[in-house]
Order: sequence, then structure tokens, then C-alpha cells
Amino acid sequence: GHRGSPESYCAESVDERTFINARVPGEVHLDLLRQGRIEDPRVGTNALKARWVEEEYWIYRRTFVPPKEALTAHKAWLVFEGLDLAAEIYLNGQRIGTHANAFRPCRLEVSGLLREGENVLAIALDAGLHLAAEKPSLEYLPDYQALLHKRMWLRKPQYQFAWDWNPRLINVGIFRPVRLEWTDDVRLDQVTVYPELAEDRRRATIHVRLHLENVTNEPLQATLTVTVPEAGDARVTREVCLPPGPSTESLALEIREPKLWWPRPHGEQPLYRVTCEVAVGGKVVERVNRRTGIRSIRINQDPHPVEGRYFTLEVNGVPIFAKGGNWVPPDMIYADIDAARYRRLIDLAVKANFNMLRVWGGGLYADHTFLDLCDEAGIMVWHDLIFACSKYPAGDPEFLKEVRAEVTHVARELSPHPSLVVWCGNNELEWGTWDWGYDRGRAFPDYALYHHVFPCILKTEDPSRPYWPSSPYSPDHEHPNSPIVGDQHPWHVSILQNRENFWAYRQDVSRFPNEGGALGASSPATLRQFLPEDERYYLSPSWEYHDNEIAVRPEGLMIEAWFARWLGLEP
Repeated sequence: GHRGSPESYCAESVDERTFINARVPGEVHLDLLRQGRIEDPRVGTNALKARWVEEEYWIYRRTFVPPKEALTAHKAWLVFEGLDLAAEIYLNGQRIGTHANAFRPCRLEVSGLLREGENVLAIALDAGLHLAAEKPSLEYLPDYQALLHKRMWLRKPQYQFAWDWNPRLINVGIFRPVRLEWTDDVRLDQVTVYPELAEDRRRATIHVRLHLENVTNEPLQATLTVTVPEAGDARVTREVCLPPGPSTESLALEIREPKLWWPRPHGEQPLYRVTCEVAVGGKVVERVNRRTGIRSIRINQDPHPVEGRYFTLEVNGVPIFAKGGNWVPPDMIYADIDAARYRRLIDLAVKANFNMLRVWGGGLYADHTFLDLCDEAGIMVWHDLIFACSKYPAGDPEFLKEVRAEVTHVARELSPHPSLVVWCGNNELEWGTWDWGYDRGRAFPDYALYHHVFPCILKTEDPSRPYWPSSPYSPDHEHPNSPIVGDQHPWHVSILQNRENFWAYRQDVSRFPNEGGALGASSPATLRQFLPEDERYYLSPSWEYHDNEIAVRPEGLMIEAWFARWLGLEP
């Protein structure tokens, strides 16, 4: 990796003496930390000293020798699974493409551009601030922080720009693998898998959609096969004629007496492997394995006998008492989260008797590692789309095109997981339109995004799950945070009205409290990890830097009021 201007360091031949070693997958702060160029930005106030990292262009370079098959194939691509954020990609000194969405892969065709022997790949990355520099912001969010970064324009984890639970640390890097693909005939792009359970729960259908691309210029005969070993090797095969270009083929397998997936502690979590194959001329050219579970999901919103409505998740026709918490990225540098940490945190959720986690809309989309663990543990997942606490430029044609592609990709990719039970359009945007001025200017395009564009995509791509427009939300034209309809974020108990009375939760009547809590200090063991030894006291500079803050209101000072009230120290 290197800090510098894109063009000068993406040429085929450059002086690499100023470069440092970088890991991919990885992130720039982590590489600089390993080289001793910065101190750990997660400790003390080091993030302030490393603020310059987010303002620079960073150049990744490497050489590779492509296989002979890639050189002679009809089509070849470079695929970047995760780029954060604004990327210009160069191959042998020639710019071959750009990308600016951390939530979906970048695929660039390199047919005819690869050469025998050594090839030079260079990626110029920045954190996205340059991309948004000339974009308007006052119409979207009046927050002083937003005026500095304009995060609403950038398709990357929003929490990086500082939230009420973490300091600002804007990531930049290649955080997922890079690979070279090639084919002479058919490419299997994505696989959608979703179950349909009969009302008597004695029959089920596993629906499979193969999203394919015929890379030739002629119609192509292909054989599609889907096998489910755990269902007595159930198999379906279809002969198809694929037109040139992209197409989608649907197959379905019926399963008798299916073993149902249940959230804990209501039953077991049997899982079915689904193997998809594409054959051309009798030769298997693509094979993909997925894993799914069979269950039905419904949100019961029948009238409540006292007032309002119920809001109860029903799995396989059985009402489930949901108990759990919100899932936010467990590290300020999310590229540093490995499978072991996911497993440890899911194990903690199980020990706490959780059966549900809400993937909060200011982080990033869940990956297969996280959802595989939830599938196995019987933990349901409510998943916000990644839009949080801001108005977004949905009226901008390029932004709209990008988020359409993003949601389509994510819906297909995560569809097999039985633990994923609800898609939600955003975090608190409906509430913001009611109470926080998100309706300034042209509010309608924003509203249409979550009430029309996304539900239409998800109904097509992933019809096995309910969609909820926002969290919190009321479908009865009540206030979005009404306690008697829909889901709620009952922050009034600890931050707003009852600021020092956390026992007020006992009087809360929320139908489905989906977010909330009380501000408080971390455990001593955790505090020691990020507070320098000489700053391990209340309201030290590092304490204040890591303290909770909502906009310009230092909510962390509530701790003083709590101490005074509950220890009898009030004057």
C-alpha cells in the first residue's frame, strides 16, 4: 500500500520503495499499525491523530501470473468482493473501472487485457470523502458532523462517521478477497434459495433461482440440477436454452415430512444442503453449495384486546417471545472481525438466552459467517437495510440505481439463511420524518424508497420473509414510535423523558421494543483495553472521547445524575 495520487502510482512501472506491505483482506489503519506508522486508533485518542488517513488516496499494487485457461477463455473478470470505498482499478497501467459501494462486489471484465507472464494490478482507494465533497448536505441532515462528511451520499458503514456508541474512524481498504474468474460458456452469478411451507406443515417446497450469464453470442443448451442430500437425495433436473447475456431459471423441490427449523428454545435447527450444478455438453461448468432451513415466518398484527395491535413473530405458526439485542459491528475497524470473534459473541448471546438479534441499519450487512452461526444456534435475525438516521438522496438517479443493485444483490446472497426472519427498510428514518426535520426539502423520494422501491425488490427476490418499512414504524398512521402499534425504540425510558430512572422500563408497554437501553460504563476489563493507564478515571480525555454522544448533546453526563440519584448523593 502507498499514500499518494492515483495516476502517478497506478502506472505499470513505479518506484515501489515508498510502499509498505499490506494484507488483503484488510484495512489501511491495520497495515499502518503493523508497520508502526500509527498507534492503535481504537485506543485512547489515537483516532484523532490518525484522522489524516481518511483524507488520503491509498494505492494497492501487486503482480500476478494468470493461468493459461484465463488467457484463452471467452470471458474473464477480476472480482473484488469488498472495496471501502471509492476505487479506481488499473490493469497493466490501464484504468479498467471504478466502484463506490462497500456493500456489493465489483466485477470488471478483463477479457483481452490479460497477458502472458506477469500482470500488474493497482487499486487506488479513498475513504469516500473526496467523492462526496461537492455533494449538497444541508437539505439532508443539519447535524454538524454530517456537514463534514456527508455520509448520506456514501454507500459504506455509516457508523464509521461517529455514533452515540463509537468515535469516528472512517475505514478505507480492500476488506474482502479479490479473485480472477473465467469461463467459455456459462457463469453462475448468484443463487436464491427460499422455502415455502404448506399450512399443514407436512409438505414443503424449496425454491431455487439460478441467476446465470451466457457469455457467448449464441443461445446455449445447458442442464441445471439441484440436489438436497438431507431430503433423501431429492433432485430436480431441467434442460434449458439460455439466451446470450443474463437470465434467471427457477427450479423447485418438494419435500415430504420436512424437518422444521425453530428458534431456540422452541425446537431444533435441522439444516438442508442445496447443491446447484450447471452442465454444458455433459460437463459441469459451475457448482455452488448453499445451506438452508425450512420454516414459515409471519408477523401477527391482530387487534389487541386493550388498544392498538399485537406485534408478534410467528414461526411455523407458533407465537415466539423474542428476546435479544441489537447487533452493531463489534469493532471500529470491521475488517478486523474474524470468525472466532463472531463465534464468541454468538456463544455469549446463547448463554444470555437470546433468541433474536437485530442487525442495526448503521453498520454493514451480515455475512455468511455470522448468519451460519445464527442458523445453527436458533437465533432469529431482524435485518435492517443499511440506511440510518438521515435523509438520503433517493431522488438522485445514480444513487437510486446503486442502492437498487445493492439491495438486489444482498437479498439474493442472504436468502438461504433460515435465521434471517425480517427485512426492514432502515433505522429511524420514519421517526426522523415525523420529529427530526427529515421532511425538509423534497421528502417524497426518500419515502418512496422504503415504501415502494425496496419492498418491490424484496417481494420479487426474497418472498419468504416479511418486510417492515422502518424501525420504529406504525402501519396505522400513528406516530412511528407509538407504544401500542408496530415496533418501538423506547429511548424515552432512559435518555429522553425518564433520564435517570432506568427502572421505568417496568412501566413500558411497547408491543415490540426493538432498540433501547441505558447508558453506562463498560466493564473494567474492557475499559483497560482502550483507556491508557494514566487515563483510567471518569471524564479523563480518553474517557470523554469514547463516551456516548448524540449530535451535540453529551449523553454520557447522565452517568453523573445516575450516581447522584441512586447513591443518595443528590444535593
